[in-house]
Amino acid sequence: MDTLIMPATRRDLPAIMEIEKQSFASPWDSLTMFLAMDDPQGRGTAAWLGRQLVGYCFAHATHDMVHILNLAVRPNCRRQGIARRLLNDLIAFSQGSGRLFVFLEVRTSNGEAKALYAGMGFRQVCTWRKYYQDTHEDAEIMIKGLT
Repeated sequence: MDTLIMPATRRDLPAIMEIEKQSFASPWDSLTMFLAMDDPQGRGTAAWLGRQLVGYCFAHATHDMVHILNLAVRPNCRRQGIARRLLNDLIAFSQGSGRLFVFLEVRTSNGEAKALYAGMGFRQVCTWRKYYQDTHEDAEIMIKGLT
């Protein structure tokens, strides 16, 4: 079954929050997720397998860049290319809107995510020390040029 990437809507919020809580030790709250979804400078997408929402991606565009804020896939649906599809959609959107690069931060300990991003052409440019408030873990800043 193909993954369908669609704009995230308010009615998707319960399923998105379920995935968020399954995916992160310190998940976003529903208000933060709602605000990201309604951001006029943002892009929020949901990945669907049949009738099940299986992943999402939220980003914010400003000036010549797009900042990936949040990306997650339902745990039992990982390693099926869903995150890659969500990222490819965001990259295509970013290129189509004339942005020059996409960037994100990722926990130093998140090897799977770092491997995915590196495999898609992101490169680490710096480390923000003690970035994550819950654990004081470092964040690696990764960037992908779009030109």
